[in-house]
Amino acid sequence: MRNKAINALLELGIPANTKGFLYITDAMEAIDENKGLQYKTYQLYEEIAKKYEGVTASKVERAIRHAFSEVTAYKNVEAAEKWLTLSGRMSNGNLLAILYIRLNREVE
Repeated sequence: MRNKAINALLELGIPANTKGFLYITDAMEAIDENKGLQYKTYQLYEEIAKKYEGVTASKVERAIRHAFSEVTAYKNVEAAEKWLTLSGRMSNGNLLAILYIRLNREVE
């Protein structure tokens, strides 16, 4: 799952050197291990924060939001429609859930 997430994020144009990039890949792995986290965003942030010293759930949330904002800044519409969505609610939780669903669909 991690490698698929990395490939999707690079295709989306999210810079690999942002913390959010790392946290999103961690989120995809965590959701893959515990499907319930897909619907409990703050709990997901806490799980990710536990992996890193000095990181809080709110820092994880902010970094992920920043990473997703890179997608809209560079407007790679084709990749965004493939992996995320440009319509509807653009919250972190929604974007993480959509990304996870679409990554899983790639497996099948």
